[in-house]
Amino acid sequence: MNRKIKDAFNRVTAEKDLMQHTEDAVILYMRTQNEKPPIVKNSRKRNIGLALAFVFVFAFSSLFVYLQPVSAVSINSTSSVEVYFNRFNRVVEVISYDENGEPTSEEMAIQNKGFEEVMDEILSDADAEDVYVTVASRNEAATREMVANLTTHQEMMRNMHIYQSSEEIMKKARENEMSMGRMHAMHELQESGEEYNTTDIETESTQELMEAFDRHHQEMMRGGHMHRPGGGMNGGHMNRSR
Repeated sequence: MNRKIKDAFNRVTAEKDLMQHTEDAVILYMRTQNEKPPIVKNSRKRNIGLALAFVFVFAFSSLFVYLQPVSAVSINSTSSVEVYFNRFNRVVEVISYDENGEPTSEEMAIQNKGFEEVMDEILSDADAEDVYVTVASRNEAATREMVANLTTHQEMMRNMHIYQSSEEIMKKARENEMSMGRMHAMHELQESGEEYNTTDIETESTQELMEAFDRHHQEMMRGGHMHRPGGGMNGGHMNRSR
């Protein structure tokens, strides 16, 4: 292109300096015009790239929030089921434990189901004489709401015990791959100041451990003692028998 411009100016009669300046200006203009499309194209690519990155980050963040467990319900009897809920009260994880508190490979098809539906399904299948339900959440108000919702299920249970635990116990149980109900009972018995042997507590079956804890709690209630909030109980135990 520059060659054609130079040939065209060679056929023009004018002062040499004027011709040179004019030729340079034309060549500069042509170069500027030729460079504009790539700049626009690159700019569009950058905008599309930024938009896609934003969509990806937003989708990833939303998925992370949805899958993040913030509450847990631990249902313990001869075996245990641990159900973790997200902030929308949808199931994001389920863990089953055997009678000794060891994780099992048993699966339940309750993923993404709501709190009420899941509790109704699990508690309806509970055939043990005594069922111990422990709840906890990052938000104490959410914990109280779960406890209130669970009281409606006590009507169909022969003997159902509900305990309110704490976020600290929930996290500790998860880290140690242990039922939150079992962890809560162990913690409360060990913190009671009475003669509970740690080794004996850890080797007891979940059913035996929950029974021992319930007896201890009933004694505390009859004695007019209440566990402090830091202990995770807040007096959060309810028991109904038919």
